[in-house]
Amino acid sequence: MHRHKGAAWAGLAAFVLIAALCSISIGPGGFLHISRTVLVFRLLRLALGIMAGGVLSLTGAALQGLLRNPLVDPFTLGVASGAALGASLALLAGAGTSLLLPVASFAGALFTIVAVYFLARIKGRVTVTGLVLAGVIVSFLFSSLVMLVMVLGHRPMGQAIYLLMGHLGVAFTRHSLWLFAGSSVVMLAGCGILFSYSRELDIMSSSEETAKSLGVDTSRVTKLIFVVSSVLVGLVVSFTGAISFIGLVVPHLVRMMFGPAHRQVLPGSFVLGAGLLLIADIGARNVVPGGLPLSVVTSLVGVPFFIYLLRRRF
Repeated sequence: MHRHKGAAWAGLAAFVLIAALCSISIGPGGFLHISRTVLVFRLLRLALGIMAGGVLSLTGAALQGLLRNPLVDPFTLGVASGAALGASLALLAGAGTSLLLPVASFAGALFTIVAVYFLARIKGRVTVTGLVLAGVIVSFLFSSLVMLVMVLGHRPMGQAIYLLMGHLGVAFTRHSLWLFAGSSVVMLAGCGILFSYSRELDIMSSSEETAKSLGVDTSRVTKLIFVVSSVLVGLVVSFTGAISFIGLVVPHLVRMMFGPAHRQVLPGSFVLGAGLLLIADIGARNVVPGGLPLSVVTSLVGVPFFIYLLRRRF
């Protein structure tokens, strides 16, 4: 078993390394003939892709364990759309490169995850169907509000589409680069906090009653993971927009490799999510001139996988 896990970790590390090299190398001019400016742009895009893919996948794994629901992730719960709504309001207020942008995204994400949880809680119980339906309803509502806000604010339609469907082609300024660096530190700290609750997530994955009988303060753990997940999703969305399905698919793939223990699933999800998002970005920016929104690519894999999980669950 240990040998199998060691080989799986080596495979994940090799996959991310290859994805990173391809991300830097593939594009106009290849790698040997690109300018220093283009190389810096690709390196920043690489860093953003690693953070976004890793954070969304790890958050998805934590939420699936907490809610005992294999169908949830930041996108299907509507959290990404809520964060996008917060970001759109900040953009409308002229806070495109200020601290207000990630703060507004976090506020939108936190409000959404709490709203979805209480909408799905019927007679004291949160059901799988209730969470999925509540998430879909809120996601559609907030996506429509994002488009409305951007249109009324006379923002470019392309900016609205990328905010709702995700992209890594951020044009960093000196100020936004420092903001991204600080946000990355916060995101890594948040991932560390979620990882520190691996044992509690393992216990809560079985049942809330079992967790309480073993001394786990389920209410406190739920609130903490909701807040930390909202911070993480809000920070990612403030830079990349809402990226679909990466947080749904990746945790399931990692569980196939390592089993259900969150001590392996959470870091494994971060690593595999980073690599898969880099691959998706390579496809998104090279299929057509000007590139595609990331969710166009991730949905091609995520939607069939979601249908498979849904049919298997019911």
